[in-house]
Amino acid sequence: MIWIKSITIGIICIIITACASNVDRTKETRLSEYSEKEIRNIITPEVTSRKDVLIKLGTPVNTENYNTSTHWVYYSKITDRSIYLVIPIIKDREQFLTIDFSDKGIVSAYHYTEK
Repeated sequence: MIWIKSITIGIICIIITACASNVDRTKETRLSEYSEKEIRNIITPEVTSRKDVLIKLGTPVNTENYNTSTHWVYYSKITDRSIYLVIPIIKDREQFLTIDFSDKGIVSAYHYTEK
């Protein structure tokens, strides 16, 4: 009888602790809403304006006076780590986007990376 109770308690403990996760979205920005393919559709060199970028991605993280800057940086990081039974699952996502503008406020070049 004690043996059955011990096994039951052990199984309940395993079930309760079987799924644990840690998600940190404190460094997440609007950039995380887009994939690389979507970024390519949003930003077209020599066509897309500062206003278009601001509407889609919000303000850049690198500068206080972004209106006069010709180089914008966007960054987003999500830490998502879980354990299911004994299997660790890591779904971290870190994105970088740099955009260079011409003097007329049109995108001249951009570079996107995701880790």
